[in-house]
Amino acid sequence: MKDLSSVKSANINARPSPMGTRQPLPRHQRSGSHFFPPNVLTDEGDITAEGTPTPSTPSPSPRTNISQAPPTESEENATTPTINSLIFSRDKEIEMPLDTLHHSPAQTPVPMDDETMLDPPVPTTPMVTRTKPSTSSQESEEDLLRAHLAVAETNRSIIRSNGINSLTVIPQFTPIPMGGFPHIHLAHAAQLFDYQAAKVINAWLKVPHPKILVRVFDHDGKNPSVKGPILVERLHIAVSEIAHFVHQDDQEVKVLPPCPEATTEDANYPLSFLIYNISEETKSLILNQRVWSSTEVTFAAHQFRINSPPLLLFCLHGFSTTDNATIRSAVYEVWTEDVTRWDICDILSEGDIPEDKVHTASWDFIKSLWIERLDFKVSGGILLPRYNVFAVSPTNIPAIWTKLRAYLHSLTYPSELEGTGTAVNFMPCPLCHSIAHPRGLCPFPNIPLWNGPKHNVVTRPNNSSQRGRGKGRRGPA
Repeated sequence: MKDLSSVKSANINARPSPMGTRQPLPRHQRSGSHFFPPNVLTDEGDITAEGTPTPSTPSPSPRTNISQAPPTESEENATTPTINSLIFSRDKEIEMPLDTLHHSPAQTPVPMDDETMLDPPVPTTPMVTRTKPSTSSQESEEDLLRAHLAVAETNRSIIRSNGINSLTVIPQFTPIPMGGFPHIHLAHAAQLFDYQAAKVINAWLKVPHPKILVRVFDHDGKNPSVKGPILVERLHIAVSEIAHFVHQDDQEVKVLPPCPEATTEDANYPLSFLIYNISEETKSLILNQRVWSSTEVTFAAHQFRINSPPLLLFCLHGFSTTDNATIRSAVYEVWTEDVTRWDICDILSEGDIPEDKVHTASWDFIKSLWIERLDFKVSGGILLPRYNVFAVSPTNIPAIWTKLRAYLHSLTYPSELEGTGTAVNFMPCPLCHSIAHPRGLCPFPNIPLWNGPKHNVVTRPNNSSQRGRGKGRRGPA
């Protein structure tokens, strides 16, 4: 029986192919540096047909020393050039991080046996060249580390909890609300020393700085022999906690109580306490926040000095509108009248303002005018608004400012459609000691997380349920 392979060969020779003599496909010799040393392994069954030149083994193309990030799975199997492989120029060497050099797989192209290839494909994915970190790189990393360590202490001080500029809130006290605490308006520049004994003021003037004055919320100054020592102790504890927050150690804080004149029979009492023997950092922190409220004591801090003239001049009532702009227009028109402006200039000329600048100073004073409304209500919930009038004083001389204020207080302020306003006395707040509002309109109790005293609205007892319940004897039903 004939061999099947010989019969198949005879049939093929008898029927020549229209494509010409069929030549065996060239087989790529797997030799060279990619695979094995040349001529180590040979395929025993592969015999090249006579007359057919054996394809020569291509010499590998020169490899460019290129370093790149570890290839992904898709890049390992890629046979076409990628963008990453084209953006690097030849003979350019880039260092890689040390942790990637030991894990980068070899990029060896694998030819596919199913395709007819006249020439083996040139490796398209750049080979990763493992380079050792140069000495200059190590020096640069060392310099960078030293540069960061040089400013490490500064960066730590920025976030340190005991820094006076830290945003860390002392948990015992109410945090500063958005926009800060409301302003506390004084009746005059020296109100902090009102009703204080003269010898006490002289003694306080001799106390060395840093020192501050504080006034306790909801304290009327009465019965100083009993309330004084209690408030001194509470203030001492509160300020010591603030000082400890700044310095992280105990401070010998000193607190002195107010002292009225021994012979006074007035119903008014001094309200200011003196705090001293504190550092400048503690003083700055207390004054910057101004108001400190804990469950034990709430106080407002002031600098130990005579303040500039108050901004609040007087309070108006009699208008039937709630529009601040309308009230400001009414006051502005009165102040800009020729007679009124002449009188203002005449008063200011008595002070220290140069004669050629009095006119400008009067106009600056008039233009600084602004209005704030107080929503007073009477029985039945009827709104009777009042309006506080503010302006920046052009002088710091107490007598000149008092005369100017009294003159403007005496004027009437008519409006075309909303009535006529006249000045009324202030109703000082016993809670925060501001003259700008009564206790029921004090803004401090409305502050979030407020620890201090409240409005204490007193409700009248309802006696209607007690009607008809006398003690008399009831008759038979």
